Order: sequence, then structure tokens, then C-alpha cells
Amino acid sequence: MYIILGCDDTGYALALSLKRTGEEVLVIDNNEGALLRLKEHNFQTILADINTLNFDSLPIQDTIAFILLQKNYKDNLFLAKGIKRLFPDKFILSRASEEKEASELLENGVDQAIQPGKIITNTILGELETAKLKQSVFRLVNVIKEAVNKGLAIFLQDNPDPDAIASGLALKRIAEKYEVRSKIYYGGNIGHQQNKTLVNLLETDFTRLKTTDESLDIIHTVDKVALIEASIPSKNNILPANIIPNIIIDHHQTDFSLVKGEFIEILPKIGATSTILTRYLRQLDIIPDPPLATALRYGIRIDTGGFTRNTTTEDLDAAAYLSSLVDVGLLNQIENPPMSAETIDIIGRAIRNREVKGSYLISCVEFITDRDALPQAAELLLQMEGISTVLVFGIDKDKVQLSARSMDSRVNLALLLQKAFGFMNAGGHATMAAGTIDLGIFGDVTDKKSLLRITLDAVRRKFFSAAGIDIERREIPDELELMVNNSIRD
Repeated sequence: MYIILGCDDTGYALALSLKRTGEEVLVIDNNEGALLRLKEHNFQTILADINTLNFDSLPIQDTIAFILLQKNYKDNLFLAKGIKRLFPDKFILSRASEEKEASELLENGVDQAIQPGKIITNTILGELETAKLKQSVFRLVNVIKEAVNKGLAIFLQDNPDPDAIASGLALKRIAEKYEVRSKIYYGGNIGHQQNKTLVNLLETDFTRLKTTDESLDIIHTVDKVALIEASIPSKNNILPANIIPNIIIDHHQTDFSLVKGEFIEILPKIGATSTILTRYLRQLDIIPDPPLATALRYGIRIDTGGFTRNTTTEDLDAAAYLSSLVDVGLLNQIENPPMSAETIDIIGRAIRNREVKGSYLISCVEFITDRDALPQAAELLLQMEGISTVLVFGIDKDKVQLSARSMDSRVNLALLLQKAFGFMNAGGHATMAAGTIDLGIFGDVTDKKSLLRITLDAVRRKFFSAAGIDIERREIPDELELMVNNSIRD
């Protein structure tokens, strides 16, 4: 049984709701008129003044909770003290008008203090968020519909991760709903074994581009261009710098003054772009098939580090929704692929070449062909005792590839890497970030040992300097050092 003390509109509605669920309810009030409408529904009621109420006459043994809904806060406080003294094992819930009242009630025996004003405000804010989402989806769909003749080109970030892959597929699915043809393109390489497995098992058609001229040719053949998991053309993507995408969807920190497009949705507080696209799908009543649901669920899990970093209620809600739709067998295959020999070698070099300064660790893995091994090495080194921030880097042809991880709340990795290597060369989140530094013609030098030596020195000095850590200077030929430093523009 639930005993409600106070029968205003809230008490009346609560009593009806409890009864509909099969619960027994007793309502006490000093207003006979208020109790009459409950008697019409065969409720147990007692007409009494709370100051003279005889609690011994109440069915206390079967009572689950007392619900205090007096209009006067002091009356609720008086009841709470009396009930707690007589029945210390009973749950007490009370209404409060403000935080101060709620605190005093909790200090005097109330187990839960509810502030209706706060509940109403939160409900309204939630509805406004829904309105904002509805408007975003409406605008996105209008842009997509305009691509009905020549189609939509979807460009992912370079070296796309599971979040980018899944988000691109989700946008493609939305385009299909409106009978708009679309294709997905990316620069760089899909090298991480889990990413390769994801693309292969999903049996999707992704087109790899090597130059911005190739992407420009594609742009000229379509109606609309979308950029996913990136926001500024040429920064970690294959689009030319002078192109303005029609659609931009991302969750990374960026300089919003540099972002231009018809439809822009960049939400740095959300843990994964897959979360944003999942919300779009739900708003459009598109139920993702098992492969797409699996990709989105996996994308959210990877980008939030297994829901341990940059995770919001939106990420958890999207993951919960997708969980019942995933293909468990497919997910197991994606999560447990074989590890390549190069990945193992790179992890080994990262361990061997590590340099530690306080809680910072930096490691050069020398020359690589699989940049996707870098974040795996960084994740592993972050587990080292006493280490809270890690940077792993290597030379891939004519580029220096960077991957960083941190669990230090004082460090914002995206800003740290941008400070060290330039805004256009790095980006990401507070706890995970990456970067690419173009060496240009210096990547073709025949003296690989000198190139490696000066790259190591330039990267370590700029990184530690940005972190505020003093290090000793290594002896490097001035002309070689100048060449590499010119490639890393602040």
C-alpha cells in the first residue's frame, strides 16, 4: 500500500496512476471536497488534519511508502519527522519547491525529495531537444532530396575508423529512403584489421581515392557532397581545400569559424558520429538492418573507448536502441580479427623506442605502412604504470602519422597536438587525437636514417614543448632540421 498525504491535482493523478498498475492506495487530506472525487473511484480515504492524525490507526504494516504532498513545505517537514520517528524503516517521498527545501527534508528523514518545477523544466528541455533534432533532420533531408538527379557523394575522414564507416553507411541508408543514389569515398587507407574486417563483412562498396584531383572529378559529377567525421576540407580528408561541402556531420572539436556548408551538424560533446546518425535514423523511423545496426553499435563503442570516455546519455541511449538489432555473430567476427605481423612489429617498436618524461610517453615506431597500428600501440602504452599521456608516431611514405591517448583530465589532446603541430595537421578529442604531417619532397630523401633522426627530434621537441616539458636538444644537421621543421607549420 501507498499512503498519500495531500490530495491536490498531483496527488489525485498519482493515486489514479498507482491504482491502474494494481497498487493499493490510501489518501489522507483535510479537504472533504478533494477526497470526494477519489471516492467515486472507490479509493480508501481519510479526512483528517495532519497535526492531529493518529498514525496508529493506519495500516502501517502493509505500507511501502509515504508520499508527502502538502502544499506547505513546513507541513511536509513536520510529517517527515514524525513518520521517521515512528516508522524508521518506511520509505518517505516528499515534494519540495526548491533545492534548499529538498536538502532540509533529506536531512530530516525523507528518502527522496521531488521538485516539480525542476521536473517540468527538464521535461521541457527534453522536448526542445527533440524539436531541435526534428529541425536538423528536416534540413538534412531537404538537402539530400536536392541530389535526386545526379546523386550524393559521401566523403569520409582519411583512414576511416569504425565510427566514420558506420556513419557513412547510415547517411547512405537515409539517402536510399528518398531514392537518392550515393557512393562512399575516402582517402588514406583502411589498414586496421578490425576496420578491414568491418568493411569486408558488411560487403559494402567503398572507393579509395589517392589525390584531391580524383575527388574533384567526382564532385563535378554529383549534385551534393557530404563530409563525415571531418569538418574542414583537406584537413584529414581527401577533399580539396576550396570545396564547400553541402553536408557536414562530425563530433570532433574544430574551429567553427572555418566550417562552411548548407547543413552543418558538429556536436563535440557527443562521443560518436554514429550516435548522431542513429538519432537521425530513429527520427525518420528508419530501422537499421542488422549489419548497419552492428556497424553503428561498434562505432559508438570504439569511439567512446567501451563507454569509458567522452560518453553522453545520447551515446548510451543510441547504443541501447541498437543492441537489440545487432548481429551478434557479425559483431564477434569484427571484434576478434587476426592481428597482422606488421601490427605486432609496430607495437613491439613502440614499446622498445619509448621515451618517458614524467607522466608523458612518446615513441617513434620508425617507418610504417599500417598507420592503424599506431592507436593500438598508444592504447597499450597508456596502460603502463605512471603514464597518463601517450604519443606514438611513424613515417608513412611522405607523411608523419601521429596517434595520441590520454587519461589526464588536465590535458586536452586535440588542443595539445594542434599547438604542437598546427591546426590543419591535427585534431580529435580531449582524450584521443591524431594527426598527419606532410613531409612533401623530404619523404623521398635517400638517407632514411637522417630523415628518421630529424623527424624524431622535431616531433619530440614540439610535443614536449607544447606540453610544457623541457628536454635536451639533440645534435642534428641544421639544413636537415630546417627542412622538416618547415613541414610542421604552427
